[in-house]
Amino acid sequence: MSGVEAEPVVRSALPIPDLSVIDAGLAGGNVGLKEAVTRVRPADLGRDLSRRSLTQGRRLVEASDDRRAAAMLRAAHAAVAARVIGACDPAHAARILDYMPTDHQVAILSGMRPGDRTKVEGSLDPANRAKIERILASPEAAVARLMTPKVWSCERTATVGDALAQLRQNETNIEVAQNCYIVDQGRLVGVLPLRQVAVLDPATPIEKAMTSDPIAVSEETERGDAAEIIQVHDFLSLPVIDKQGKLVGAVRVDDLLDAALSKAGAGILNQGGVASKIAAQLPYFQTPMHRVVRSRLSWLVLLFVAETATGTVLRHFEDELTKVVALSFFVPLLIGTGGNAGSQTVSTIIRALALGEIRLGDALRVLAKEASTGLALGVLLGSIAFFRASMWGVGWDLAACVGLTVLVVCTWANTVGALIPLAAEKFGVDPTVVSGPLITTLVDASGLFIYLTIAHIMLAQLH
Repeated sequence: MSGVEAEPVVRSALPIPDLSVIDAGLAGGNVGLKEAVTRVRPADLGRDLSRRSLTQGRRLVEASDDRRAAAMLRAAHAAVAARVIGACDPAHAARILDYMPTDHQVAILSGMRPGDRTKVEGSLDPANRAKIERILASPEAAVARLMTPKVWSCERTATVGDALAQLRQNETNIEVAQNCYIVDQGRLVGVLPLRQVAVLDPATPIEKAMTSDPIAVSEETERGDAAEIIQVHDFLSLPVIDKQGKLVGAVRVDDLLDAALSKAGAGILNQGGVASKIAAQLPYFQTPMHRVVRSRLSWLVLLFVAETATGTVLRHFEDELTKVVALSFFVPLLIGTGGNAGSQTVSTIIRALALGEIRLGDALRVLAKEASTGLALGVLLGSIAFFRASMWGVGWDLAACVGLTVLVVCTWANTVGALIPLAAEKFGVDPTVVSGPLITTLVDASGLFIYLTIAHIMLAQLH
C-alpha cells in the first residue's frame, strides 16, 4: 500500500433501473411489449441495450414510437445503436435518425456496416445526407465529427428582431442556439449570445451589438484543442469554419465533454495494460472474445518478458540469498514500495501534461523536483523501514541495508516515473499507454538489483 487516501470506488452515478417489466414484455407478445416500453424511461432502455441480443434490441425499437426510439438509441453506446439501427427497415431507421441531433446521426452511421449504412443513407433527406457525408469525410479525431451544421445564424445586415424571428421560425431545426452567429455571404464575421439578443431593442442593428472577429476553429481542429478553447474562454458553443472562413457549423460544450469522458475511459484502460483503441470501441457484452484477447495480449507479453528480468536478478544473486536467507524477507516490501512511488509520480506527471501545467521544455525541472521528492520520501520511509526491520531481530547491518535501499529505490522510482511520461510525449506516444504496468515492472527488477547490490556491499557475511 502507498499510505495515501484510498481512491473512490469506480461506480455509476445513475441508479440501476428495474427492467423486469421489459423482460416480461420481451418474453410475451408485441402488444405487451409496446405497453412495457411506455412505462420505462427511454434513456434507461438505451443504457441496457448493450446487454440485449440484436433481436431483442430490434423488438424494443419496433415497439416504440419514432421519438421514443430515437431517445433510447441516443442513450445507447453508438456501436450498439448502429447495430440495432442496421437491423431495422431502412425507411424506419431514417425516420428515427431524423429525431436525433446531427452528431448522434454521424456517430451511429459511422459505426454501421457499409451495406446497412448505404441503405439507411438512401432513405435520408438528400440535403441532410450531404451534410452528414461531409462530416464523415473528416478525420475521426477532428472537431467536425462532433459539430452540427444546424446553427442559429443571420446576415450582418439584419436587426435583433430579425434574428429572433429566424430563431422562432426554425426552432425545430436549430440544434445550437446558445449564440447567434453573424455571417456576411456565408463568412463568419461576428457572434452575439442569446442572453444579449433577448434583452436588446428589436430594432437594433445586429452589426452594432455583435462581437466582431469571433474565435472559431477549422473542421480539422483536434477535439482537445477545441475543448481547451471552450474551457479557457468559458464558451457554451464554438463555431466551426471551412478553409474559406465560411460558417459550416458549431460544436457544443456538452459534446466535447462526452468526447473527453470517452477519452478518460480509454486512459483508464491504458493504465491497466489494455489496448483501449480496441477494447473501448464496444461495451463489455458486445465485445467478441478474440478482440478481448487482442486488447490484452500485447501488454501481457511485454510485461511477461520484462518480468523475467526479476528472475535474472535473483539468479545472479543466488549465492547471497543462500548465505543470508533473511534478505528474502524484505523483497516484497522493497519492490512494492518502489512500484507505489513510481505509480504515484507517473499519475501526477500525466495529469500535469494533460492540463498543460508542464511542457517538454520543463523536463530538467520536473526531474529535479521528483528526484528531490523521492529523496525526501525515501528518508522518511527508510527510517521507518530501519526500525521495522530491527524489530524482526535481523541485525543492525541488514536493517540499515533495508533502510538505505528504500531511500535509493524511492529516489530512483520517482525519477524514472517522471521520465517515462515525458519521453512518451516526446516521441508522440500516449503517456497513459506506457504508464502504470511498465513503471511497476521496471521498478520491480531494478529495485531488486539495487537491494541486493547494497546488501553485497554492506553485509559482512557476503564479503
